[in-house]
Amino acid sequence: MKRRAATKFLRLAQHTAWLGLSATAASAAAPVVELPPMMVEESNASVPWLYVNAGGTEFLSRCSSGTTSEFAEAWLTKLQLVRALVPEEFLARIDVPAVFVLYGQDVRQTVSVEIQRELQGGSAGGGRNGGAPPSAGVNIAPSMRLADRDMHASIAYIDETQFDGANLSVSPSHVRFLLDRRVPELPAWLTEGVERAWRRTDFLLAPITLQPLVWIELGESEALAGDPARPRALLPANELFATGAERALQSRHPRRLQIRAAQQDLFFRWALVSGEATRAAFWKFAAQAAAGPVNEERFEASFGFDFAELRDRLSDYLPRAVREEPRIQPGPQPPIPLIEVARATPNQIARVRGEWERLAIGHVQRRMPEVREPYIAQARRTLRRAYDAGDRDPRLLATMGLCEIDAGNPAGAREFLEPAVAGGVVRPRAYYELARLRFAAVQHGEPATKMFSFTALAPVFLPLQRALTQAPPLPEVFALLAEAWARCETSPNTAEFAELQEGSRLFTQHATVAYAGALALARHGKRPEAAAILNACAGEPPDDETQAGMTRLRAELANP
Repeated sequence: MKRRAATKFLRLAQHTAWLGLSATAASAAAPVVELPPMMVEESNASVPWLYVNAGGTEFLSRCSSGTTSEFAEAWLTKLQLVRALVPEEFLARIDVPAVFVLYGQDVRQTVSVEIQRELQGGSAGGGRNGGAPPSAGVNIAPSMRLADRDMHASIAYIDETQFDGANLSVSPSHVRFLLDRRVPELPAWLTEGVERAWRRTDFLLAPITLQPLVWIELGESEALAGDPARPRALLPANELFATGAERALQSRHPRRLQIRAAQQDLFFRWALVSGEATRAAFWKFAAQAAAGPVNEERFEASFGFDFAELRDRLSDYLPRAVREEPRIQPGPQPPIPLIEVARATPNQIARVRGEWERLAIGHVQRRMPEVREPYIAQARRTLRRAYDAGDRDPRLLATMGLCEIDAGNPAGAREFLEPAVAGGVVRPRAYYELARLRFAAVQHGEPATKMFSFTALAPVFLPLQRALTQAPPLPEVFALLAEAWARCETSPNTAEFAELQEGSRLFTQHATVAYAGALALARHGKRPEAAAILNACAGEPPDDETQAGMTRLRAELANP
Protein backbone atom coordinates (compact mmCIF):
# COMPACT_ATOMS: atom_id res chain seq x y z
CA MET A 1 0.00 0.00 0.00
CA LYS A 2 1.46 3.35 -1.01
CA ARG A 3 1.76 6.37 1.23
CA ARG A 4 -1.31 8.51 1.81
CA ALA A 5 -3.72 5.65 1.25
CA ALA A 6 -5.94 7.03 4.01
CA THR A 7 -5.71 10.46 2.41
CA LYS A 8 -7.35 9.09 -0.70
CA PHE A 9 -10.04 7.54 1.45
CA LEU A 10 -10.92 10.83 3.03
CA ARG A 11 -11.00 12.30 -0.38
CA LEU A 12 -14.11 10.42 0.12
CA ALA A 13 -13.73 6.76 -0.06
CA GLN A 14 -12.18 6.61 -3.49
CA HIS A 15 -10.27 3.43 -4.20
CA THR A 16 -6.97 3.16 -2.39
CA ALA A 17 -6.24 -0.35 -3.62
CA TRP A 18 -8.25 -3.46 -4.37
CA LEU A 19 -8.29 -6.02 -1.59
CA GLY A 20 -9.80 -9.46 -1.37
CA LEU A 21 -11.45 -10.23 -4.67
CA SER A 22 -9.64 -8.94 -7.73
CA ALA A 23 -11.98 -9.80 -10.55
CA THR A 24 -11.23 -10.13 -14.22
CA ALA A 25 -10.41 -6.77 -15.79
CA ALA A 26 -13.55 -5.02 -17.00
CA SER A 27 -14.00 -4.27 -20.65
CA ALA A 28 -14.06 -0.65 -21.75
CA ALA A 29 -17.80 -0.87 -22.27
CA ALA A 30 -18.62 -2.27 -18.82
CA PRO A 31 -18.26 -0.05 -15.74
CA VAL A 32 -16.61 -1.50 -12.67
CA VAL A 33 -19.02 -2.46 -9.89
CA GLU A 34 -17.62 -1.75 -6.45
CA LEU A 35 -18.86 -4.04 -3.72
CA PRO A 36 -18.49 -3.02 -0.07
CA PRO A 37 -15.77 -4.86 1.85
CA MET A 38 -16.80 -7.85 3.93
CA MET A 39 -14.47 -8.14 6.89
CA VAL A 40 -13.52 -11.51 8.29
CA GLU A 41 -11.74 -11.19 11.62
CA GLU A 42 -8.71 -13.32 12.26
CA SER A 43 -9.29 -15.66 15.16
CA ASN A 44 -5.89 -14.76 16.57
CA ALA A 45 -6.23 -10.98 16.29
CA SER A 46 -3.49 -9.00 18.01
CA VAL A 47 -5.50 -5.76 18.21
CA PRO A 48 -9.00 -5.57 19.74
CA TRP A 49 -11.81 -3.38 18.49
CA LEU A 50 -11.46 0.15 19.89
CA TYR A 51 -14.11 2.85 20.19
CA VAL A 52 -14.19 6.65 20.08
CA ASN A 53 -17.23 8.92 20.26
CA ALA A 54 -16.34 12.53 19.48
CA GLY A 55 -17.63 15.42 17.42
CA GLY A 56 -20.81 13.69 16.30
CA THR A 57 -18.95 10.62 14.98
CA GLU A 58 -18.56 7.10 16.34
CA PHE A 59 -15.27 5.45 15.39
CA LEU A 60 -14.92 1.68 15.61
CA SER A 61 -11.32 0.74 14.96
CA ARG A 62 -9.26 -2.40 14.58
CA CYS A 63 -6.10 -0.27 14.38
CA SER A 64 -3.81 0.60 17.26
CA SER A 65 -4.87 3.13 19.88
CA GLY A 66 -2.40 5.70 18.55
CA THR A 67 -3.57 5.41 14.94
CA THR A 68 -7.21 5.48 16.02
CA SER A 69 -6.70 8.65 18.04
CA GLU A 70 -4.69 10.33 15.28
CA PHE A 71 -7.27 9.45 12.64
CA ALA A 72 -10.21 10.72 14.71
CA GLU A 73 -8.43 13.95 15.55
CA ALA A 74 -7.42 14.51 11.92
CA TRP A 75 -10.96 13.88 10.68
CA LEU A 76 -12.53 16.35 13.12
CA THR A 77 -9.83 18.91 12.37
CA LYS A 78 -10.41 18.69 8.63
CA LEU A 79 -14.16 19.05 9.11
CA GLN A 80 -13.47 22.40 10.76
CA LEU A 81 -11.90 23.55 7.50
CA VAL A 82 -15.16 22.72 5.73
CA ARG A 83 -16.93 25.10 8.09
CA ALA A 84 -14.21 27.69 7.53
CA LEU A 85 -15.25 27.94 3.88
CA VAL A 86 -18.95 27.10 4.24
CA PRO A 87 -20.80 28.48 7.28
CA GLU A 88 -22.41 25.91 9.57
CA GLU A 89 -25.94 27.00 8.68
CA PHE A 90 -25.42 25.88 5.06
CA LEU A 91 -24.39 22.34 5.98
CA ALA A 92 -26.63 19.42 6.86
CA ARG A 93 -27.67 19.14 10.49
CA ILE A 94 -27.76 15.46 11.46
CA ASP A 95 -28.58 14.31 14.98
CA VAL A 96 -27.65 10.68 14.31
CA PRO A 97 -23.91 10.17 14.82
CA ALA A 98 -21.87 9.37 11.74
CA VAL A 99 -20.06 6.03 11.71
CA PHE A 100 -16.43 5.29 10.84
CA VAL A 101 -15.09 1.72 10.76
CA LEU A 102 -11.29 1.56 10.58
CA TYR A 103 -9.38 -1.63 9.95
CA GLY A 104 -5.76 -2.55 9.33
CA GLN A 105 -3.52 -5.43 8.48
CA ASP A 106 -4.80 -7.90 11.06
CA VAL A 107 -8.30 -7.94 9.56
CA ARG A 108 -8.47 -9.63 6.21
CA GLN A 109 -11.13 -9.07 3.59
CA THR A 110 -12.67 -11.88 1.69
CA VAL A 111 -15.73 -12.72 -0.30
CA SER A 112 -18.10 -15.36 0.96
CA VAL A 113 -18.56 -18.63 -0.86
CA GLU A 114 -22.07 -17.50 -1.80
CA ILE A 115 -20.81 -14.32 -3.45
CA GLN A 116 -18.05 -16.15 -5.28
CA ARG A 117 -20.59 -18.63 -6.59
CA GLU A 118 -22.86 -15.85 -7.86
CA LEU A 119 -19.98 -13.94 -9.43
CA GLN A 120 -18.89 -17.06 -11.29
CA GLY A 121 -22.41 -17.70 -12.48
CA GLY A 122 -22.46 -21.17 -11.00
CA SER A 123 -19.90 -22.60 -13.41
CA ALA A 124 -16.21 -22.42 -14.05
CA GLY A 125 -16.74 -21.91 -17.76
CA GLY A 126 -18.34 -18.49 -17.67
CA GLY A 127 -21.67 -16.81 -17.16
CA ARG A 128 -24.99 -18.55 -16.91
CA ASN A 129 -25.84 -17.64 -20.48
CA GLY A 130 -22.50 -18.67 -21.92
CA GLY A 131 -21.07 -15.15 -22.07
CA ALA A 132 -18.49 -13.36 -19.97
CA PRO A 133 -18.64 -14.25 -16.29
CA PRO A 134 -20.61 -11.81 -14.12
CA SER A 135 -17.45 -11.22 -12.12
CA ALA A 136 -16.01 -9.15 -14.96
CA GLY A 137 -15.77 -5.57 -13.75
CA VAL A 138 -16.36 -6.37 -10.07
CA ASN A 139 -14.05 -5.23 -7.28
CA ILE A 140 -14.13 -5.11 -3.51
CA ALA A 141 -13.43 -1.53 -2.51
CA PRO A 142 -11.15 -1.26 0.55
CA SER A 143 -12.70 2.08 1.52
CA MET A 144 -16.17 3.43 0.93
CA ARG A 145 -18.80 5.82 2.27
CA LEU A 146 -22.50 4.94 2.24
CA ALA A 147 -25.46 7.08 3.26
CA ASP A 148 -28.96 6.54 4.56
CA ARG A 149 -31.74 9.09 4.75
CA ASP A 150 -30.74 10.24 8.23
CA MET A 151 -27.05 9.31 8.64
CA HIS A 152 -23.91 8.17 6.85
CA ALA A 153 -21.19 5.63 7.50
CA SER A 154 -17.69 5.02 6.17
CA ILE A 155 -15.14 2.25 6.22
CA ALA A 156 -11.43 2.79 5.70
CA TYR A 157 -8.42 0.56 5.33
CA ILE A 158 -5.33 2.05 7.00
CA ASP A 159 -1.77 0.92 6.47
CA GLU A 160 -0.41 1.91 9.87
CA THR A 161 3.19 1.71 8.70
CA GLN A 162 2.52 4.59 6.30
CA PHE A 163 -0.28 6.50 8.02
CA ASP A 164 0.10 10.24 8.66
CA GLY A 165 -2.98 12.11 9.85
CA ALA A 166 -1.57 15.42 8.62
CA ASN A 167 -2.07 14.24 5.04
CA LEU A 168 -5.81 13.61 5.37
CA SER A 169 -8.32 15.83 3.62
CA VAL A 170 -12.09 15.79 3.19
CA SER A 171 -13.19 14.90 -0.32
CA PRO A 172 -15.36 17.08 -2.56
CA SER A 173 -18.04 14.38 -2.62
CA HIS A 174 -18.38 14.48 1.17
CA VAL A 175 -18.66 18.26 1.08
CA ARG A 176 -21.32 17.87 -1.59
CA PHE A 177 -23.15 15.37 0.65
CA LEU A 178 -23.22 17.90 3.49
CA LEU A 179 -24.54 20.58 1.15
CA ASP A 180 -27.12 18.36 -0.55
CA ARG A 181 -28.60 17.16 2.76
CA ARG A 182 -29.09 20.68 4.07
CA VAL A 183 -32.73 21.70 4.65
CA PRO A 184 -34.14 23.87 3.10
CA GLU A 185 -32.33 22.74 -0.01
CA LEU A 186 -29.57 24.92 -1.37
CA PRO A 187 -29.64 26.16 -4.97
CA ALA A 188 -27.70 24.11 -7.49
CA TRP A 189 -25.42 27.01 -8.43
CA LEU A 190 -24.14 27.04 -4.85
CA THR A 191 -23.66 23.31 -4.25
CA GLU A 192 -22.04 22.77 -7.65
CA GLY A 193 -19.85 25.85 -7.31
CA VAL A 194 -18.58 24.90 -3.86
CA GLU A 195 -17.91 21.29 -4.88
CA ARG A 196 -15.99 22.30 -8.00
CA ALA A 197 -13.91 24.84 -6.11
CA TRP A 198 -13.19 22.25 -3.40
CA ARG A 199 -11.66 19.92 -5.97
CA ARG A 200 -8.91 22.47 -6.54
CA THR A 201 -8.33 23.49 -2.95
CA ASP A 202 -5.20 22.46 -1.04
CA PHE A 203 -5.64 21.99 2.71
CA LEU A 204 -2.12 20.73 3.31
CA LEU A 205 -0.55 24.11 2.53
CA ALA A 206 -1.55 26.36 5.42
CA PRO A 207 -3.90 27.98 5.77
CA ILE A 208 -6.20 27.10 2.81
CA THR A 209 -4.93 27.50 -0.75
CA LEU A 210 -7.11 27.73 -3.84
CA GLN A 211 -5.34 26.32 -6.87
CA PRO A 212 -5.83 28.19 -10.17
CA LEU A 213 -9.30 27.95 -11.67
CA VAL A 214 -9.79 25.78 -14.74
CA TRP A 215 -12.01 27.81 -17.05
CA ILE A 216 -13.82 25.45 -19.43
CA GLU A 217 -10.63 23.49 -20.14
CA LEU A 218 -6.95 23.71 -19.32
CA GLY A 219 -5.95 25.16 -22.69
CA GLU A 220 -8.47 27.98 -22.44
CA SER A 221 -7.33 28.71 -18.87
CA GLU A 222 -3.69 28.96 -19.95
CA ALA A 223 -4.63 31.26 -22.80
CA LEU A 224 -6.55 33.57 -20.46
CA ALA A 225 -3.67 33.56 -17.98
CA GLY A 226 -1.31 34.66 -20.73
CA ASP A 227 -3.67 37.23 -22.27
CA PRO A 228 -6.09 38.90 -19.82
CA ALA A 229 -7.71 40.72 -22.76
CA ARG A 230 -8.66 37.45 -24.48
CA PRO A 231 -12.39 37.36 -25.30
CA ARG A 232 -14.48 35.16 -23.02
CA ALA A 233 -18.17 34.42 -22.74
CA LEU A 234 -19.93 34.49 -19.37
CA LEU A 235 -23.56 33.68 -18.76
CA PRO A 236 -25.85 36.51 -17.68
CA ALA A 237 -26.69 36.32 -13.97
CA ASN A 238 -30.30 35.26 -14.56
CA GLU A 239 -28.98 32.13 -16.31
CA LEU A 240 -26.32 31.54 -13.66
CA PHE A 241 -29.01 31.53 -10.94
CA ALA A 242 -31.58 29.61 -12.98
CA THR A 243 -33.45 26.79 -11.25
CA GLY A 244 -35.53 23.79 -12.23
CA ALA A 245 -36.99 23.94 -15.71
CA GLU A 246 -34.74 26.84 -16.73
CA ARG A 247 -31.61 24.77 -16.03
CA ALA A 248 -33.14 21.87 -17.94
CA LEU A 249 -33.38 24.08 -21.03
CA GLN A 250 -29.70 24.98 -20.65
CA SER A 251 -28.79 21.29 -20.74
CA ARG A 252 -29.57 21.28 -24.46
CA HIS A 253 -26.50 23.42 -25.06
CA PRO A 254 -23.32 21.60 -23.94
CA ARG A 255 -21.13 24.70 -24.25
CA ARG A 256 -23.42 26.69 -21.96
CA LEU A 257 -23.29 23.83 -19.47
CA GLN A 258 -19.49 24.02 -19.45
CA ILE A 259 -19.58 27.77 -18.94
CA ARG A 260 -22.15 27.51 -16.16
CA ALA A 261 -20.10 24.89 -14.29
CA ALA A 262 -16.96 27.03 -14.47
CA GLN A 263 -18.83 30.26 -13.68
CA GLN A 264 -20.40 28.78 -10.54
CA ASP A 265 -16.88 28.00 -9.33
CA LEU A 266 -15.72 31.49 -10.36
CA PHE A 267 -18.54 33.18 -8.44
CA PHE A 268 -17.75 31.29 -5.24
CA ARG A 269 -14.02 31.97 -5.53
CA TRP A 270 -14.61 35.64 -6.25
CA ALA A 271 -16.75 35.93 -3.11
CA LEU A 272 -14.09 34.20 -1.01
CA VAL A 273 -11.20 36.42 -2.10
CA SER A 274 -13.04 39.76 -2.25
CA GLY A 275 -13.15 40.47 1.46
CA GLU A 276 -15.42 39.92 4.45
CA ALA A 277 -18.18 42.23 3.19
CA THR A 278 -18.48 40.35 -0.12
CA ARG A 279 -18.44 36.97 1.65
CA ALA A 280 -21.24 38.13 3.94
CA ALA A 281 -23.26 39.36 0.94
CA PHE A 282 -22.70 36.04 -0.85
CA TRP A 283 -24.02 33.97 2.05
CA LYS A 284 -26.94 36.35 2.63
CA PHE A 285 -27.93 35.94 -1.01
CA ALA A 286 -27.45 32.15 -0.79
CA ALA A 287 -29.82 31.97 2.20
CA GLN A 288 -32.45 33.88 0.22
CA ALA A 289 -31.97 31.58 -2.77
CA ALA A 290 -32.55 28.56 -0.51
CA ALA A 291 -35.83 30.09 0.64
CA GLY A 292 -37.15 30.61 -2.91
CA PRO A 293 -36.38 31.91 -6.40
CA VAL A 294 -34.17 34.99 -6.50
CA ASN A 295 -34.33 38.05 -8.71
CA GLU A 296 -32.16 41.05 -9.47
CA GLU A 297 -33.78 43.13 -6.74
CA ARG A 298 -32.85 40.60 -4.03
CA PHE A 299 -29.35 40.30 -5.44
CA GLU A 300 -28.85 44.06 -5.39
CA ALA A 301 -30.14 44.26 -1.82
CA SER A 302 -27.39 41.81 -0.80
CA PHE A 303 -24.45 43.05 -2.88
CA GLY A 304 -25.26 46.69 -3.59
CA PHE A 305 -25.02 46.36 -7.37
CA ASP A 306 -27.02 44.73 -10.17
CA PHE A 307 -26.69 41.64 -12.35
CA ALA A 308 -24.84 43.45 -15.12
CA GLU A 309 -22.21 44.67 -12.68
CA LEU A 310 -21.77 41.13 -11.33
CA ARG A 311 -21.03 39.83 -14.81
CA ASP A 312 -18.46 42.58 -15.34
CA ARG A 313 -16.78 41.90 -12.00
CA LEU A 314 -16.58 38.17 -12.64
CA SER A 315 -15.16 38.81 -16.10
CA ASP A 316 -12.53 41.13 -14.64
CA TYR A 317 -11.59 38.59 -11.98
CA LEU A 318 -11.37 35.63 -14.38
CA PRO A 319 -7.81 36.26 -15.70
CA ARG A 320 -6.58 36.43 -12.10
CA ALA A 321 -8.53 33.34 -11.08
CA VAL A 322 -6.86 31.15 -13.71
CA ARG A 323 -3.32 32.04 -12.60
CA GLU A 324 -3.38 33.02 -8.92
CA GLU A 325 -3.34 30.79 -5.82
CA PRO A 326 -5.07 32.84 -3.14
CA ARG A 327 -4.87 31.76 0.48
CA ILE A 328 -7.91 31.84 2.72
CA GLN A 329 -7.48 32.44 6.43
CA PRO A 330 -9.83 30.12 8.32
CA GLY A 331 -9.81 32.32 11.42
CA PRO A 332 -9.98 31.01 15.00
CA GLN A 333 -11.26 27.46 15.22
CA PRO A 334 -12.92 25.84 18.24
CA PRO A 335 -10.86 23.21 20.05
CA ILE A 336 -11.18 19.62 18.92
CA PRO A 337 -13.25 17.50 21.35
CA LEU A 338 -11.25 15.28 23.65
CA ILE A 339 -10.41 12.00 21.91
CA GLU A 340 -10.80 9.14 24.38
CA VAL A 341 -9.94 5.73 22.97
CA ALA A 342 -11.40 2.78 24.84
CA ARG A 343 -11.86 -0.90 24.21
CA ALA A 344 -15.16 -1.35 22.38
CA THR A 345 -18.02 -3.03 24.19
CA PRO A 346 -20.05 -5.78 22.50
CA ASN A 347 -22.85 -3.24 22.05
CA GLN A 348 -20.58 -0.75 20.30
CA ILE A 349 -19.10 -3.40 18.03
CA ALA A 350 -22.54 -4.69 17.04
CA ARG A 351 -24.15 -1.28 16.59
CA VAL A 352 -21.41 0.48 14.66
CA ARG A 353 -20.20 -2.41 12.54
CA GLY A 354 -23.78 -3.60 12.05
CA GLU A 355 -24.80 -0.13 10.89
CA TRP A 356 -22.13 -0.17 8.21
CA GLU A 357 -23.06 -3.68 7.10
CA ARG A 358 -26.74 -2.71 6.96
CA LEU A 359 -25.98 0.20 4.64
CA ALA A 360 -24.02 -2.16 2.40
CA ILE A 361 -27.27 -4.02 1.65
CA GLY A 362 -28.79 -1.08 -0.20
CA HIS A 363 -25.57 -0.39 -2.09
CA VAL A 364 -25.35 -3.99 -3.30
CA GLN A 365 -29.07 -4.10 -4.12
CA ARG A 366 -28.68 -1.14 -6.47
CA ARG A 367 -25.50 -2.38 -8.17
CA MET A 368 -25.47 -6.19 -8.05
CA PRO A 369 -28.66 -7.56 -6.46
CA GLU A 370 -27.69 -11.16 -7.13
CA VAL A 371 -25.14 -11.03 -4.28
CA ARG A 372 -27.20 -9.14 -1.70
CA GLU A 373 -28.16 -12.16 0.43
CA PRO A 374 -24.67 -12.73 1.91
CA TYR A 375 -24.55 -9.05 2.89
CA ILE A 376 -27.95 -9.33 4.57
CA ALA A 377 -26.81 -12.44 6.42
CA GLN A 378 -23.62 -10.78 7.65
CA ALA A 379 -25.44 -7.68 8.91
CA ARG A 380 -27.98 -9.83 10.73
CA ARG A 381 -25.24 -11.94 12.33
CA THR A 382 -23.38 -8.89 13.60
CA LEU A 383 -26.50 -7.26 15.05
CA ARG A 384 -27.94 -10.48 16.46
CA ARG A 385 -24.76 -11.24 18.33
CA ALA A 386 -25.48 -8.43 20.79
CA TYR A 387 -29.26 -8.88 20.74
CA ASP A 388 -29.07 -12.58 21.58
CA ALA A 389 -26.76 -11.71 24.47
CA GLY A 390 -29.57 -9.59 25.95
CA ASP A 391 -28.71 -6.12 24.58
CA ARG A 392 -31.84 -3.98 24.13
CA ASP A 393 -30.24 -0.60 23.45
CA PRO A 394 -32.81 1.43 21.40
CA ARG A 395 -30.04 2.35 18.93
CA LEU A 396 -29.29 -1.32 18.31
CA LEU A 397 -32.99 -2.11 17.96
CA ALA A 398 -33.51 0.74 15.48
CA THR A 399 -30.66 -0.51 13.32
CA MET A 400 -32.03 -4.06 13.45
CA GLY A 401 -35.46 -2.83 12.39
CA LEU A 402 -34.03 -0.80 9.51
CA CYS A 403 -31.93 -3.80 8.51
CA GLU A 404 -35.11 -5.85 8.11
CA ILE A 405 -36.72 -3.04 6.08
CA ASP A 406 -33.68 -2.87 3.81
CA ALA A 407 -33.63 -6.65 3.52
CA GLY A 408 -37.21 -6.61 2.25
CA ASN A 409 -38.73 -8.01 5.44
CA PRO A 410 -41.07 -5.28 6.77
CA ALA A 411 -43.08 -7.84 8.72
CA GLY A 412 -39.99 -8.62 10.79
CA ALA A 413 -39.07 -4.98 11.34
CA ARG A 414 -41.80 -3.96 13.78
CA GLU A 415 -40.59 -6.18 16.63
CA PHE A 416 -37.42 -4.06 16.71
CA LEU A 417 -38.79 -0.64 15.68
CA GLU A 418 -41.59 -0.63 18.28
CA PRO A 419 -39.27 -0.88 21.33
CA ALA A 420 -36.68 1.39 19.69
CA VAL A 421 -39.25 4.17 19.28
CA ALA A 422 -40.68 3.51 22.74
CA GLY A 423 -37.14 3.94 24.07
CA GLY A 424 -36.85 7.40 22.49
CA VAL A 425 -34.16 6.53 19.97
CA VAL A 426 -32.69 9.42 17.97
CA ARG A 427 -33.31 8.10 14.48
CA PRO A 428 -35.79 9.98 12.22
CA ARG A 429 -36.04 7.17 9.71
CA ALA A 430 -36.96 4.65 12.42
CA TYR A 431 -39.98 6.78 13.37
CA TYR A 432 -40.97 7.13 9.73
CA GLU A 433 -40.72 3.41 8.97
CA LEU A 434 -42.73 2.47 12.05
CA ALA A 435 -45.43 5.02 11.17
CA ARG A 436 -45.52 3.69 7.61
CA LEU A 437 -45.98 0.11 8.85
CA ARG A 438 -48.69 1.19 11.29
CA PHE A 439 -50.51 3.17 8.59
CA ALA A 440 -50.41 0.19 6.25
CA ALA A 441 -51.95 -1.95 9.00
CA VAL A 442 -54.75 0.60 9.53
CA GLN A 443 -55.54 0.72 5.82
CA HIS A 444 -55.25 -3.02 5.22
CA GLY A 445 -58.33 -4.34 3.43
CA GLU A 446 -60.06 -0.94 3.40
CA PRO A 447 -61.03 1.02 0.27
CA ALA A 448 -58.73 3.91 -0.69
CA THR A 449 -61.55 6.42 -0.03
CA LYS A 450 -62.26 5.35 3.55
CA MET A 451 -61.75 7.96 6.25
CA PHE A 452 -60.48 6.97 9.69
CA SER A 453 -61.00 8.31 13.18
CA PHE A 454 -58.29 10.28 14.92
CA THR A 455 -58.06 7.48 17.48
CA ALA A 456 -57.28 4.95 14.74
CA LEU A 457 -54.60 7.20 13.24
CA ALA A 458 -53.04 8.44 16.48
CA PRO A 459 -50.41 5.62 16.43
CA VAL A 460 -49.39 6.93 12.99
CA PHE A 461 -49.29 10.61 13.92
CA LEU A 462 -47.27 10.15 17.11
CA PRO A 463 -44.02 8.75 15.64
CA LEU A 464 -44.18 11.17 12.70
CA GLN A 465 -44.48 14.14 15.02
CA ARG A 466 -41.59 12.78 17.07
CA ALA A 467 -39.54 12.52 13.87
CA LEU A 468 -40.18 16.22 13.22
CA THR A 469 -38.21 17.06 16.37
CA GLN A 470 -35.05 15.31 15.09
CA ALA A 471 -32.60 16.22 12.34
CA PRO A 472 -32.44 15.87 9.47
CA PRO A 473 -36.04 16.64 8.51
CA LEU A 474 -37.15 13.97 6.03
CA PRO A 475 -39.50 14.81 3.15
CA GLU A 476 -41.15 11.40 3.40
CA VAL A 477 -42.13 12.18 7.01
CA PHE A 478 -44.05 15.29 5.94
CA ALA A 479 -45.61 13.45 2.98
CA LEU A 480 -46.83 10.56 5.14
CA LEU A 481 -48.08 12.94 7.84
CA ALA A 482 -50.12 14.79 5.21
CA GLU A 483 -51.42 11.56 3.70
CA ALA A 484 -52.64 10.41 7.12
CA TRP A 485 -54.36 13.74 7.81
CA ALA A 486 -56.04 13.55 4.40
CA ARG A 487 -57.64 10.27 5.55
CA CYS A 488 -58.59 11.56 9.03
CA GLU A 489 -62.17 12.43 9.95
CA THR A 490 -60.95 15.06 12.46
CA SER A 491 -59.39 18.31 11.26
CA PRO A 492 -55.88 19.21 12.40
CA ASN A 493 -55.52 21.93 15.01
CA THR A 494 -53.55 25.13 14.41
CA ALA A 495 -50.18 23.58 15.28
CA GLU A 496 -50.87 20.53 13.12
CA PHE A 497 -51.84 22.69 10.15
CA ALA A 498 -48.56 24.54 10.64
CA GLU A 499 -46.67 21.22 10.47
CA LEU A 500 -48.23 20.47 7.09
CA GLN A 501 -47.32 23.89 5.75
CA GLU A 502 -43.79 23.62 7.14
CA GLY A 503 -43.15 20.59 4.98
CA SER A 504 -43.91 22.50 1.81
CA ARG A 505 -41.68 25.37 2.95
CA LEU A 506 -38.72 23.12 3.68
CA PHE A 507 -39.07 20.97 0.56
CA THR A 508 -40.14 23.27 -2.26
CA GLN A 509 -38.45 20.96 -4.79
CA HIS A 510 -40.44 17.89 -3.68
CA ALA A 511 -43.71 17.71 -5.58
CA THR A 512 -44.76 14.65 -3.56
CA VAL A 513 -44.60 16.65 -0.31
CA ALA A 514 -46.41 19.61 -1.88
CA TYR A 515 -49.19 17.49 -3.30
CA ALA A 516 -49.76 15.51 -0.10
CA GLY A 517 -49.77 18.68 2.02
CA ALA A 518 -52.08 20.58 -0.33
CA LEU A 519 -54.49 17.64 -0.52
CA ALA A 520 -54.68 17.38 3.28
CA LEU A 521 -55.27 21.12 3.67
CA ALA A 522 -57.93 21.15 0.94
CA ARG A 523 -59.83 18.25 2.50
CA HIS A 524 -59.99 20.12 5.78
CA GLY A 525 -61.21 23.42 4.34
CA LYS A 526 -57.89 25.27 3.88
CA ARG A 527 -58.31 25.87 0.16
CA PRO A 528 -56.30 29.12 -0.20
CA GLU A 529 -53.44 27.58 1.78
CA ALA A 530 -53.58 24.45 -0.39
CA ALA A 531 -53.42 26.52 -3.57
CA ALA A 532 -50.48 28.49 -2.20
CA ILE A 533 -48.54 25.26 -1.56
CA LEU A 534 -49.12 24.04 -5.12
CA ASN A 535 -48.15 27.40 -6.59
CA ALA A 536 -44.92 27.53 -4.56
CA CYS A 537 -43.80 24.04 -5.58
CA ALA A 538 -40.74 24.30 -7.83
CA GLY A 539 -40.13 20.58 -8.35
CA GLU A 540 -41.34 18.30 -11.10
CA PRO A 541 -43.79 15.51 -10.14
CA PRO A 542 -41.90 12.21 -9.83
CA ASP A 543 -44.50 10.12 -11.64
CA ASP A 544 -47.65 10.33 -13.75
CA GLU A 545 -49.93 9.57 -10.81
CA THR A 546 -48.65 12.52 -8.78
CA GLN A 547 -48.82 14.76 -11.86
CA ALA A 548 -52.43 13.76 -12.49
CA GLY A 549 -53.33 14.29 -8.83
CA MET A 550 -51.83 17.78 -8.79
CA THR A 551 -53.69 18.67 -11.98
CA ARG A 552 -57.01 17.49 -10.54
CA LEU A 553 -56.43 19.30 -7.26
CA ARG A 554 -55.55 22.56 -9.01
CA ALA A 555 -58.75 22.30 -11.01
CA GLU A 556 -60.81 21.66 -7.87
CA LEU A 557 -59.25 24.61 -6.06
CA ALA A 558 -59.86 26.90 -9.04
CA ASN A 559 -63.59 26.03 -9.05
CA PRO A 560 -64.98 26.39 -5.53
